[in-house]
Amino acid sequence: MASPDYGNATVINYLHNLWVAKRERAQFMAVLPKGFLQDLVTLVTGNGGVSAFTNEVAALPTRSVTPYVHLLTRDPGRDVTMDTLAQSEVTADGYLPQVLKLGSVTVDEQGRTVVSNAADIQFGPVTSGSVETVVNVTHVALTLKATDAQSRVNCIIELAEPFRLRVGESASIKASTLTCGVM
Repeated sequence: MASPDYGNATVINYLHNLWVAKRERAQFMAVLPKGFLQDLVTLVTGNGGVSAFTNEVAALPTRSVTPYVHLLTRDPGRDVTMDTLAQSEVTADGYLPQVLKLGSVTVDEQGRTVVSNAADIQFGPVTSGSVETVVNVTHVALTLKATDAQSRVNCIIELAEPFRLRVGESASIKASTLTCGVM
């Protein structure tokens, strides 16, 4: 599992909401490493105090991260990178990876913190090839692309029911059906 990307608005909002909800602050702080919290206290109480810390935060470049969903024709393996992902991704005119609009962070019936797609995700229609062209879709990849040109594969999900995508057809993932854990 990749480490969280702190430029991700969902993670930032989630952490901010935990901090603001004072009754949940103890639980929130229990999740963070104690060494991190101690370093933060040292930074804020050290030379320059809150003002120096505020200036350091203000100097950070604004970085936004956009999550994408990709359709794959096979399992790309455990060591997949953005460069090797293309070897497994659907290649057809009319197909593009789609932006993943995330919903609210919730707790599922098993007590896990999760987030799902807030809206339907539409791929296609596929326009290249002959009418008989069929693409077998077996996996979905979730990637993160940042404004600073850094990107990474966040996870690969094997579909419970692989499907065939033919020329002229579109594929969609219904809202709230693609669920990911939040750490």
